[in-house]
Amino acid sequence: MSRELPPRGMSVTRQIILLGAVLNVSYLATCIHKSSRVYLFQQAQCLNYYQANDPTKIDSHYQVDEALCKIHEVQSPLSILDGIDSFLQNLPGLLVLATYKEFLPIVGARSLIIVSVLFSCLGVLLSTIIFWLHQPWAPYLALLSFLYEIVGGGEITRIALTMMCIALISPPTRLTEFYNYISAFWVLSSVGGSAIGSVLLSRHVWLLNALSVLCFILAACLATAIPSGLGRGGESAEDTTPIIMASDDPDIQRTSPERDSLHREESTKHSLIGILLHSWHASYLSMLQLFRLPNPTFTVIVVFLLNGLAIRIEVLLPQYISLNLQWPLAMVNRILAFNSLVSSIVLFSLPTFRKVYLEPKMTTPQIDLFIVQAALTANMVGMVGFGFSSPALFFVLALCIYTAGSGVYDSLTAYGTLTLPPGEKVSEFYVHIGLINTLAALVGAPMWSWIFSVVLRSGFLPLGLPFWVCAALFGAGISGARLLKSWMASGLDSRRYERVVSNAMGE
Repeated sequence: MSRELPPRGMSVTRQIILLGAVLNVSYLATCIHKSSRVYLFQQAQCLNYYQANDPTKIDSHYQVDEALCKIHEVQSPLSILDGIDSFLQNLPGLLVLATYKEFLPIVGARSLIIVSVLFSCLGVLLSTIIFWLHQPWAPYLALLSFLYEIVGGGEITRIALTMMCIALISPPTRLTEFYNYISAFWVLSSVGGSAIGSVLLSRHVWLLNALSVLCFILAACLATAIPSGLGRGGESAEDTTPIIMASDDPDIQRTSPERDSLHREESTKHSLIGILLHSWHASYLSMLQLFRLPNPTFTVIVVFLLNGLAIRIEVLLPQYISLNLQWPLAMVNRILAFNSLVSSIVLFSLPTFRKVYLEPKMTTPQIDLFIVQAALTANMVGMVGFGFSSPALFFVLALCIYTAGSGVYDSLTAYGTLTLPPGEKVSEFYVHIGLINTLAALVGAPMWSWIFSVVLRSGFLPLGLPFWVCAALFGAGISGARLLKSWMASGLDSRRYERVVSNAMGE
């Protein structure tokens, strides 16, 4: 297996820790901003409503008591607005991900991550200024903050770029372990963001946005410590050969060294416009190829899509919990912080659970599939319970069961990476993951927001209907994981994984 050699002066583990730290600090900034963004959208929508219907409810600071905002006339359009915002925030990944992949071997991971983080920071500044103006058009103009992410790529692009770099330098047997730990700290960032939001929301919402900006700046500073050679050079993400060597399969002919050399020389001669046009064209082609990939990659992508669509139900959580339990958003943030803490505990425990209980009995791909199935089952059960109107304790319990199903993304990513068919590049696989998650985000969040808005307007549909539909999607994902398991029963995945490990050990 051809792998990118780590730059001198920094071990593989330290590089991965640094990449994870940058990713998690930037996500903390995103979580802090999201908690304030939901509140500011609600306040803006509520302000517009009472300005037209009852201006006496508005205080001298252009604020409305949050309890007065829990009416369907405010919440129904707010749900649509949240869906549009989520759609626009995820749209740049569709345009930028392939561009970043093209630039990775030219400028390296450090420069790309710094640019991505700084432009996310500018987006927060823009939306904060717009909300602060308290104008009727504020909630709609604030949507335009996504324009900065067209350059930065947003969270999905940063995740794909970081995971791609980790996959290229990590030992195959430790790939899932690294992903689990990064995801655990990722969830802790969500805990921190929700906890900070619960304390500062309502009274110090502008301070909350200032903290988000500071965290983005801190992430950019940390990114300057990333080795400049990471992602660059002769064995870059673009030129990396398949994780399973083509020579391992007699039906696949290896690309000639002369052709590879010519390809590299031509790529370095591209102008900036040429690179952008080429990367957007590559993104378009990758989109067309998503559902024409060979197995098991095709099935992995389908499970990613189903899971990605289902988890976008989380866009409804603050609004749904607040309506169902009649809690203010600050209290909802505390519940979400506790919920994220459960997820982080699960993710921190997974590596130990794998080593002690699963590794003596299964291969790494089998372990990954087992975790995927178990996690999706917990997600499905939690969503079914969450959809019922029930006492707060049962409500929180169902949410914890849902959150206990963590690890799907990590295990499915590692499984797909380690079982790539001959001819598939690691970098292409991660672009496919990024694109399918972007598609899921673009479709999923507006879809759930629209369904919830219809439920609110209907007056007779159960409030938990979207969550039962979500449970059905998780069930479809379980079926996909079972297909992967039956495909593995032929032994092809295991043999490919053994070749990956032997090639890596040989290096």
